[in-house]
Amino acid sequence: MTVRVVSEGGAPVTGASVTVEDLTAASESPTRVDRIAAEGTTIPLRLRVGRAYRISVQAPGHRGRATDVSPTVSTTLRLVLPVDPYELPPILAAVGTGDADSRARSVFQARFADESLTYATVDEWLQDVPGATLRGRGPGGAQVLSVRGSRPQDVLVLLDGVPLNDPLTGRADLSMIPTSTLESGTLVHGAASQRYGSGAGAGVLLLTSRVGQGSGVSGGARMESFGGMGLDLQADASGREGRLALSLSAAKAENDFSFRNPVVPDGVKEVRTNADAASTHGALRAASGPVFASLRFDRVERGVPSRAGTRAFSDARAEDRSWIAAAGLDLPVVRGSASYGWHRLGYRASPLGSASAQEVAEFRLAGDVNLQSTPLTLGTRITREEVKGDAIAGTHGRTTVGGRLAAGVAAGRFRMDPAVSVDIAGDWVVASPELSATWLPNAETRVWGRVGQGFRLPTFGDLYFASQYQLRANPDLEAERISFDSEVGVGVRAGSGTVEFETSASAWARRTENPIVWLASSVALWSPTNLGELWATGLDLQIELVSRARARFGWRAQLVGTVQRSRVGFGSNRNPLPYEPGSSGRLSFEGWSGATGLRLDVRYTGSRSTSLAATRTLDGFTTVDLSTRHHLEAGTLRIGLFARMENILDRRYQLIELFPEPGRHFTLRFEARRATP
Repeated sequence: MTVRVVSEGGAPVTGASVTVEDLTAASESPTRVDRIAAEGTTIPLRLRVGRAYRISVQAPGHRGRATDVSPTVSTTLRLVLPVDPYELPPILAAVGTGDADSRARSVFQARFADESLTYATVDEWLQDVPGATLRGRGPGGAQVLSVRGSRPQDVLVLLDGVPLNDPLTGRADLSMIPTSTLESGTLVHGAASQRYGSGAGAGVLLLTSRVGQGSGVSGGARMESFGGMGLDLQADASGREGRLALSLSAAKAENDFSFRNPVVPDGVKEVRTNADAASTHGALRAASGPVFASLRFDRVERGVPSRAGTRAFSDARAEDRSWIAAAGLDLPVVRGSASYGWHRLGYRASPLGSASAQEVAEFRLAGDVNLQSTPLTLGTRITREEVKGDAIAGTHGRTTVGGRLAAGVAAGRFRMDPAVSVDIAGDWVVASPELSATWLPNAETRVWGRVGQGFRLPTFGDLYFASQYQLRANPDLEAERISFDSEVGVGVRAGSGTVEFETSASAWARRTENPIVWLASSVALWSPTNLGELWATGLDLQIELVSRARARFGWRAQLVGTVQRSRVGFGSNRNPLPYEPGSSGRLSFEGWSGATGLRLDVRYTGSRSTSLAATRTLDGFTTVDLSTRHHLEAGTLRIGLFARMENILDRRYQLIELFPEPGRHFTLRFEARRATP
């Protein structure tokens, strides 16, 4: 048998490595029988007819794939590798150096095309990632992400390389993106300005639109408590000339759950109103050889409920609409891309009130050149942003130009990756150096370390917001400077009999100078200012035990925890960062028998302060979730059924003060998708 490795556009992939495992013995662990590295695109394998094998393929710049085969005659297996968003975000083209083992930082990935039953939304996946904190103003509201004790505006979110961060607030709303339209997600911890520019002070979330692996139509449906429902459709076409994928999705929810009003004597029971939300999404993605392109539309319309116990803005409504167009080129020596994004944010305080809207347009051009004679990568990026709207006087724009130089130096099992970038935006000139190192003392252990710097420019809301909303902009703000960002970690993977053990631990620290913070004056007029410094330190831990026997029954146990401390202010006068828990964790047990699986999750979130003054605190809470799934094959379709009960103990809590979360609720999902070839 031979294996032919190609990219999602059909272009040959060189430098692939293949691992072959013999799976025939049902009562024994899989036995590795071969590992081949080849520069060519077709790799010959010596396999015995009638036995079962698992073939895993890895290649620089691409996401690995694994498939099980039982060879009967001499054949050629064609494996399609999607582009890896960490090595090559399809638009930003910020190329990493080296393979997965040389990444001197914590990286967490999910391939939603294979895990669509497990995660219906991006925030469901991020709840399983250590160091990630999600919060929003109740169900139906915008969901924002913070990483390792950061503020949401310090996390850059890229969809096909285009930022989803609101240029007015700097935050990205993850509720707009269902996983049914996504191929993969990658969360990169740590400052990454030298790769991605402004906004990547604490981490980067990379999302890629879905590309099918064959030809056909598939889809899914879900129903949830409190009026939630959703539908999605995926159509794929594949041939020798390239690949084409169309994704459509729609969802809605009433979110009319009951709660005890904490500001009313005796906690009067009420029903949440004006918390409904509805969304539609569409994405078209094509690839042919080294060329790829995508077009995407997202729309969310939602109510904006008041705080519990108040009636102000009780009928307020908001609408977000966005278009993203992108195209790129992926060659071994040159990688480049261009994108255009348009985003409109609309808001109405009441049915009789006047509507307010802001529009943002952003154009990005990026490229990298890999010098073949030396281990160097040269890159450049150009960004043009413009904003206009009812709350902003006139039209304002900003152009940012950046350049990047990265290298990779290896000596045996030790590798160093120095890099530096320089970005210019008007009067701001910022350098972002980074030095990382990886040591592989043996095949089961990886030790890494990294130190670097980053920056974040003021948002358009910081600089230009009009005062009619009790806001006063500050055009004299300085850019935030991440003067110190570091991480040290170790990961170990080992096996004993039929059990595989994997653990990783990483300690991190980050210092941000001149963080931009909105503060209220004595007359309740809010304005942004550069407030001293923000220090964040912490420790992430992950332990996993999994059965690896080739048997019908299997199990997995996982323990994940984070301990962190974030303080902002001047000198010794620092207070906790609002809504960042000092500790959080998850204990998960999963078991499966054949195509049926059961999972139990116990999640803990520590107490959080609600303001910079730290005068009030929300109590910590623990929730218990139970889920089950079943798969079956019907011809070329893979049919799946998923059911989950969240918050079994009906624990009532708040992520944002006076915005209650629902208690116990249920989710049921059904889907029929093409089996991955």
